[in-house]
Amino acid sequence: MDRKIYEKTTEKELIGRKVVSLIPLRNGMMILPAGTIWTIHRKQAGFRLLSNPCPHCGIKAWITKVQPRDVDFTALQ
Repeated sequence: MDRKIYEKTTEKELIGRKVVSLIPLRNGMMILPAGTIWTIHRKQAGFRLLSNPCPHCGIKAWITKVQPRDVDFTALQ
């Protein structure tokens, strides 16, 4: 998603949508690989995302301020 579309799209339209990360994403505790599936929970200074559970251990991770260029909406459709 480019910045222009991000600015025009409302938070209500984005919340609950699934996206796939295009690059490894890092939070304060871990690095999650590219290709991780995320759910959008907020749009503020980027996206606030929650990962799907890990198939091995079941952990879910939160990450904030993810830029729209770092995720892909079309890979899940």
